Amino acid sequence: MAINRRDFLRMTAALTATGISPALLATAKEQFTIYGAPAMPSVTIAVAAAQGKLAKQSDVALEIWRSPDQLRAGVASGQFKVMMSPSNVGVNLRNQGQKVGMVNILTNGITQLMCKGGAITSPQELIGKRILVPFKNDMPDIVLQALLKKLNIDINKLEITYAATPTEALGLFLLKDFHGAVLPEPMASAVVLKGKMFGVDIVQGFDLVKEWGQAFNTKPLIPMAGIIANEEYFHAHKAQFDLFHQDLSDALSWIMANRKSAAEIGANYLPAPESAIEMGLEGARLTVTKAGELKDEIMQFYETLMEFNPKLLGGKLPDEKFFLA
Repeated sequence: MAINRRDFLRMTAALTATGISPALLATAKEQFTIYGAPAMPSVTIAVAAAQGKLAKQSDVALEIWRSPDQLRAGVASGQFKVMMSPSNVGVNLRNQGQKVGMVNILTNGITQLMCKGGAITSPQELIGKRILVPFKNDMPDIVLQALLKKLNIDINKLEITYAATPTEALGLFLLKDFHGAVLPEPMASAVVLKGKMFGVDIVQGFDLVKEWGQAFNTKPLIPMAGIIANEEYFHAHKAQFDLFHQDLSDALSWIMANRKSAAEIGANYLPAPESAIEMGLEGARLTVTKAGELKDEIMQFYETLMEFNPKLLGGKLPDEKFFLA
């Protein structure tokens, strides 16, 4: 809608009368919102949003989604433009027609097997055990099931119960009769601390990431999650994404050198106490790696998922343009 000089002057006078400077409106920062997961890499995003250089030119904000279904709905509606996502979800969305691509990887393996009543020291020891897993058919479940299939362990010989979220899984694990729970950090550390309050001894079982590397003959890393973005938005804001990548790298260095302070920041976003976040930094395998730099490892992971269950990727591997950075 066009506005003439008289209307402009009238609006300026009205704004001045209410104490709002038209100059402030003219220099308002553009919004740059990242929708993060309720897991440790969001601490990296939170610190970058608060301390980074991008925040000096854009209004950088972090909001947390609660479940992968909410993430998918946000992308489908067009509301979410920049989001942290399990690495398979971005491909799935793209194969469903959503114009999204991968920007980076923020963790090389964030899930831990936590045990009650003694450590489960190998995948074979899972047989006959009652195991709790959050997010059915999403990353914790995918990693566990694909690993068992590769090792020729019949999943029907385990009793798996699913929880809607890691927070729900934590509560059920403490209160019910489960041998183990697959939990992302910081909830894996939170369950140890909560266990002490309840008089329940919780210990870590075998390392899922190391077992994965041995089973699939790969590096001991699983590119589990990172930032994906709307393609059009990414290309229109390439300079901001480049700056934000440096902010994330700087944030991770700061986090590892200032763990207590980082945990204080993270507690504003994650459903875990500061003590659990600080403790969980050790096992979260945080990284800030551009998707293109880890392309071989990511594609190898996707090829494994295709063999296990093609539906997890929407039926096919991503095209070359999926890797935005």
